Amino acid sequence: MEIELMKTTSSVGESCLHLQLTPAYRRDIFANEQVKGLTKIYFAEKAKKLGVLISAMEFGPDHFHAFLVNWKKYSVEKLANEFKGFTSYMMRKFHHELFQEKLWGKKFWSEGYFYRTVGIVTREAVQFYIQHSQKKHWRAVDYHYYKDKQQRLLSEFN
Repeated sequence: MEIELMKTTSSVGESCLHLQLTPAYRRDIFANEQVKGLTKIYFAEKAKKLGVLISAMEFGPDHFHAFLVNWKKYSVEKLANEFKGFTSYMMRKFHHELFQEKLWGKKFWSEGYFYRTVGIVTREAVQFYIQHSQKKHWRAVDYHYYKDKQQRLLSEFN
């Protein structure tokens, strides 16, 4: 995905955010393809309403990653609350039967979230991160995999 710099009357730049959300009780609800697909649809719908671009969305069985672009108009807390509130409401109202054995009450997401501001991220980078960079889901990766990856230098960003 080609990301253009965001321009306002007083600034030019980019704002990219990695947001990770975890279902209530850290249940593996995203092992269900329907739950995963519907959550993705509702997340994208809310992003469109907020005017935030999604660079990538990926799932682990018990967590969700989104890489958001041009979210400058919102605080991280506001974004997390908007996304969690909307997706939780829609999933519980229309699809509760898909996960009722794992989640109960009015909860869909856990209370907290993880965030980190990042540079532009490709779908491949997100998939690599999810598959290889989390201690909990770590799988040994061959050194040659890393060696063949081309890393950009800081001087290239001038």
